[in-house]
Amino acid sequence: MFRWFAPLLLFAAKPETLVRIVTLAIAGAVVAFGVWVMSNIALTFDALKNPYIATAYGVVLACFFIGIGTVTWLRVRRVTSPERLSPPHMQPEPPPLQNEIVTKRAEAISRQWARAGRGPPAPVKVRVIAPSAPAPAGDPKPAGAVRGSLIITGPAYSGKTALIGGLVQATSANPAETNETVRLVDAGSVDGDERHLAALIERATTSDGVLFVVDQDLRAPEVAAIARLAAIAKPLYIVLGKADQFTAADRDAILLSIRAKMPAKFASGHIVSVACAPSPVEREIQDARGAVRLELRRPPSDIRALTNLLERVFPPAPGRTLRFEAA
Repeated sequence: MFRWFAPLLLFAAKPETLVRIVTLAIAGAVVAFGVWVMSNIALTFDALKNPYIATAYGVVLACFFIGIGTVTWLRVRRVTSPERLSPPHMQPEPPPLQNEIVTKRAEAISRQWARAGRGPPAPVKVRVIAPSAPAPAGDPKPAGAVRGSLIITGPAYSGKTALIGGLVQATSANPAETNETVRLVDAGSVDGDERHLAALIERATTSDGVLFVVDQDLRAPEVAAIARLAAIAKPLYIVLGKADQFTAADRDAILLSIRAKMPAKFASGHIVSVACAPSPVEREIQDARGAVRLELRRPPSDIRALTNLLERVFPPAPGRTLRFEAA
């Protein structure tokens, strides 16, 4: 008796075979039902003896068969495609590039953009901050000492809150006794009136730097706000947030456009892209039986370029680590 269940065991081991057979059976039933219905309709057309109606009937019948055949072929082809039957190959994430390589690449892209008609490239001037002098012997540095503060601003809904949360989460595991804290102050957006912008610039003068967060290319009001922030002689860093929503080519084009709109002598290394809260993406997951299902999975955040930059701006003392906290 068990030999009658052998086909069922085959279908359990290869569910795509069962799906293919069911798809073909449904297509055959639809075709048979359609032929029966259209045959009854054809009897009425024959009684009319009208050649135009007969021609229209033939066109509709041909479209019906072509449509059913196309949908069935696409469905069976999708079920039996090698990409769906084979497990996805998870490629390991490449290690982050060294800062020297990133700087040279940014300069090369800027020169290429300039040759394409954007005018002569602005000279790159990297701001180097000397590390603080070591504390004298017998006077240990207190745990959790505040190293500095950064003002976070930019247009509304550009991802400022997500950036602060990403930086805090990225360094929250560092031991408290070996921390050097950098406070992140959310100063609001730059979309307000002149009085609001003046108050924001006044707050920036009392900080150790400004993170200007955008989620697209710079517009005229943002370029004007950046020019005023750069004039206060405080370190200014442009952060392109939500970078996961762009293709690699679009992201590079936006970064090049931002560099071209910066004031003269602005360091190209002070413009980075991050993805603090990437959107979930659909991935095909195959279980032990070979069945493939689609799942929404959120990629890990990508803010390493920004943390590397800030570690150069606030170099921690030997044996200590940098930690960010929301003010």
